[in-house]
Amino acid sequence: MPNQFTDQNQLYIALGYCAFMLFLAWLLKKFPPKKINHLYGYRTKRSMKSQLAWESANKYSSLVFFNVCLYSFLIPMVFYFLYPQLNVLITIVINTLLLLYVLYATEKYLKTRFDTQGNPLH
Repeated sequence: MPNQFTDQNQLYIALGYCAFMLFLAWLLKKFPPKKINHLYGYRTKRSMKSQLAWESANKYSSLVFFNVCLYSFLIPMVFYFLYPQLNVLITIVINTLLLLYVLYATEKYLKTRFDTQGNPLH
């Protein structure tokens, strides 16, 4: 039985994963949630304090998410040469860390622009 996870297949699967994540980022950017909800959008306590904070958080997080996803295409290409047999795993782990960065960056953004009640600071 041939190995279905050749180095080249690992690369294609990892790139496909990156493409899927980019598609999700594009969807959030193109179709941001209009109103505060618990199903769709950037949902944290801070982002849901006010409609203005909600809109700002969703706009900012989708932009950061989209940019992170664009750069994430470099991950499988680099690790194809370093650890080709682990390309999919490494890509998923690093992308997960990048998603945590989106969370961190957006919360930091909101903290500098809104008070604890969701009112603009400026």
